[in-house]
Amino acid sequence: MQVQIQTLLAGGVEAAGREGAEEVANMEVAKPQLFDGTPSKVAGFVTGCKLYLRNKLAGVTVEAQVQWILSYV
Repeated sequence: MQVQIQTLLAGGVEAAGREGAEEVANMEVAKPQLFDGTPSKVAGFVTGCKLYLRNKLAGVTVEAQVQWILSYV
């Protein structure tokens, strides 16, 4: 997961341009581990969630993003 985080932070979907964004969007990103409540792990958990969601919803219409999020609420 550390390699995935570094790759996404280094290139980023927005910074990669359209072709690079499609390549990053097709990359499989591991789901973040369940948060166990440890205060020192909050930042890593939030970063993992942001990267997972950014990658999962990249290149998807807003309507599809809303439907995907609502399916988990």
